[in-house]
Amino acid sequence: MGLNPLFKLSEKHTPALIELLDSVVLGTNGAHYRHLDTAEKIAECDNIIHLSMERHEKVIGNISFCRRERHWYIRYFAFADNFQSGGKRKSNVRQSNFLKRELERFFSEVFAGEYGPSIDSFYAYIDPNNEKSLWMSESFGFETIGCVATQTFSRISPRKSRHVEQLESWEEVKAIVRGNYSNYAYYFETQTSRSPHYVIRDENSEIIAFAKVAKANWEIKRLPGKIGGLLTRIIPFIPGLRKIIRPKRHTFIVPEAVFVKDNDPKLLSELFEGILHAENKNLIIWWVDETDRLYMDCKSTVQWGMLHSLVGVNKANVVCKRNPSASQWKESPVFTAGIDFI
Repeated sequence: MGLNPLFKLSEKHTPALIELLDSVVLGTNGAHYRHLDTAEKIAECDNIIHLSMERHEKVIGNISFCRRERHWYIRYFAFADNFQSGGKRKSNVRQSNFLKRELERFFSEVFAGEYGPSIDSFYAYIDPNNEKSLWMSESFGFETIGCVATQTFSRISPRKSRHVEQLESWEEVKAIVRGNYSNYAYYFETQTSRSPHYVIRDENSEIIAFAKVAKANWEIKRLPGKIGGLLTRIIPFIPGLRKIIRPKRHTFIVPEAVFVKDNDPKLLSELFEGILHAENKNLIIWWVDETDRLYMDCKSTVQWGMLHSLVGVNKANVVCKRNPSASQWKESPVFTAGIDFI
């Protein structure tokens, strides 16, 4: 049948689209943040396509998808408030129903192969406390299939490790990554194969720890937790903490495909702290499936740092909308790519 003429499908990101995405404040009723490097990050996304809603040459809504073989990841979801209704908000129901109808049609057409090869699912990460994300999930029949932990690792003065080295060759580590992650749901290599990579070797030059990293810049409007708003205001006056969090321009490192031999927590700490020193940063945010074996074995023994003590571990649901004709879902941890969260 095709979409309403208000919707445009394009592989190019226009200035109007970047303007919309730059204006969006993300997060929950607790934490609020805004991406500062949207134009850079959207250019790094793999095989991206944008479904934009335009009126008078202005983008008033958009969903962007990273097309990953049999699955499409929902990378950006931003619509004007009057096209969303959820919780206690009952206004603009007609416009909300219009958006729901058009997007349901688009999902069905993609499943039917009208925009290329048919796929098995759409998937996304949503905060269960975020009203707008819940509206998207519940309105379009997404189901929760897992949970991702947001684990911080911070150091005021990260120590240099003579064992941590930067590695440019994906060929040297791809067998390790595949051996540890190829059986995870939504595993793909497009992002992980891109440098920079960091490793630790043993005395025989065998790689015993690995992580691919990315960098992000956010503006922090409010930290999570009951005192998150107060913390955000007083951080500039707190020695130590103000090195870890800079609300106006919060820069941090995001690891993915993390491997540590024997799931050794001391080795994981050395890898993360060595990366912070090498990158001249003070904070790592690691988004990892909460059932990931490395994370489960290390989460109670690693000294995660000052920020962890203040905000703890926040979580996001992994949700998906399956093609009715797709094969049965096989339960497994979900592979997380750093760029999907920044």
